[in-house]
Amino acid sequence: MDFFAVSGMITPLELGVAIFAGLTFLITFVIASAAGGLQDIVKTTLDNDAAARDRKGVG
Repeated sequence: MDFFAVSGMITPLELGVAIFAGLTFLITFVIASAAGGLQDIVKTTLDNDAAARDRKGVG
């Protein structure tokens, strides 16, 4: 049975691009995590949410 209407064949160029994109994402994620950037984003988001709830009188 065919579930997908796409070709299963990928060229070496497409494979190289996919591998490069995946490795780039992983390296960027590791650098951001090591630098503490991820924690800053989460803290800022939670602080902004709390401030918005206080302004609206929710929670």
